[in-house]
Amino acid sequence: MSQSLYRNIANLRMRQFELLSTLAETGNMRRTAERLHISTAAVSKSLADIENNLGHLLFLREPKGLVPTNTGNLLVRRARLLLNEVSLLANDLLDEQQADQVILRVGAPPFLTWTLLPQLLAHFQQKNVHCTIQIVEGRLETMQQKLLNRELDLLVTMNTTSELGQLDQQTLKIHPIGEEHWVVACHPTHPAAIRQGQQTDSCCGKKQWAYLRQFSWILPPRPTQARLMFEQCLLDAGLLPVAPVIESTNASTNLYLIKAGMGLGFMPARTVSESLKRAELVKINLPPLPAIPLVLVHREDHAQQGLLAQFYEAARFSASQSSSLSKTAANK
Repeated sequence: MSQSLYRNIANLRMRQFELLSTLAETGNMRRTAERLHISTAAVSKSLADIENNLGHLLFLREPKGLVPTNTGNLLVRRARLLLNEVSLLANDLLDEQQADQVILRVGAPPFLTWTLLPQLLAHFQQKNVHCTIQIVEGRLETMQQKLLNRELDLLVTMNTTSELGQLDQQTLKIHPIGEEHWVVACHPTHPAAIRQGQQTDSCCGKKQWAYLRQFSWILPPRPTQARLMFEQCLLDAGLLPVAPVIESTNASTNLYLIKAGMGLGFMPARTVSESLKRAELVKINLPPLPAIPLVLVHREDHAQQGLLAQFYEAARFSASQSSSLSKTAANK
């Protein structure tokens, strides 16, 4: 590496690395500006400065947005490694400053953080455990990496090949705590809900799926387990998968879209149970779908094994109760 290029790279600031990483993630200057709380003009100028200093084009300006070049992808990967190390350093310094304060960092997908975790944490606190809980929501792929990097202590999630298949299970312990059931739900004014209310006899599963397939669907994207389950239901009925009108990984977002009458949804039963009770949604009658196990995951060499054991007991108790409610909502 030439001395001038080395100096130019060394002169890059962490803020510029963060900008490159965010640009690669969003592919859009305006959304990058919003996320970093700066102006779009500042994003454009900063990117131009970086490219001029390095003498390389890092992003292609295309109609669909910004696309990293090969050099851009290389720099973004390295930038994210540096940003991750800075984050780990900050966590280490914070832990050092709060050595007398125990912090338990818990990751979970959004639908579990607002359906299972409140009851779980309430039961955990009844054990007179003195620690601070940090909840991390997000995509499972990201949280898995945080768990392996020791940025998370625990992960509460679904145990399927598509969800946990990428984890190094030799270094992790996976504890079953309950199960999740899935249902098809829609707004009470949806044609499928109206037809169901008018029927005096039930349709067989294949005919029902064939009827439902014609409507707009709100679904999680591939390759999530929920999407794979949904498509398997159609395949079992001899039908091809559908193209959803809306895709979202966030169960709460999907719930509000379904309640707004935007289409049929394939949802965790615990997510829609309260809306079903209040008649804000209607569950479509279908043959029972397979339940998905819920698990608690942590590193085998975690230092706070006693604390993890108490959390596991709280998780198992809470999940077993909520799993019963989930099953009831799925079977009604």
